[in-house]
Amino acid sequence: MKNLYFLFLNKFNRILNLKVMRSFIKGGLILILLLLTFHDSDGQNNILMLQKKNKNKNVYYKVGDDLIFYRNGESSRIKGNILAIDDSILVFRGYKVHIKEITALHIDEKTRWWLRFKAAQLPLICGSGYLVLDVANSGEVSEKTLVISGTMIGLGIVFKLLIPNKIKIKGMTKLKILKL
Repeated sequence: MKNLYFLFLNKFNRILNLKVMRSFIKGGLILILLLLTFHDSDGQNNILMLQKKNKNKNVYYKVGDDLIFYRNGESSRIKGNILAIDDSILVFRGYKVHIKEITALHIDEKTRWWLRFKAAQLPLICGSGYLVLDVANSGEVSEKTLVISGTMIGLGIVFKLLIPNKIKIKGMTKLKILKL
């Protein structure tokens, strides 16, 4: 009878320990989930988006990206590395900029592929390439080759002068901060 009593007590203690352990694990998991839910990473999840409405041209800037921009009333461009992105403020080393103060962005690696900026580069490359290939194939420079390649290079130079190196933030082009 004593043996049965100790066996019952031993099993009861094990069950009790398992219940305590399970509730401890559940409580710990709930605490971890609450901490992860309310954790704020100080702007790490915000992204700056340059959006061209009605077109599939969105460019995203995150913390650590370089940004070259123009501010209200200033003609010189400002370059900085984005340290943080808050609700409506970009934080750079030594200064903060509200996104409504930015009037234009200078083209960079992310916007250089837009057709508007390629229009200035393509005729220059095509005209130069045509001249080099024709000279390499025939061994001499013909008048026809000079006319065609000169026209293409001239068109590229005109495009380069007419198309500015900045994207104005107005009308259909907007800067937005997205929260992720």
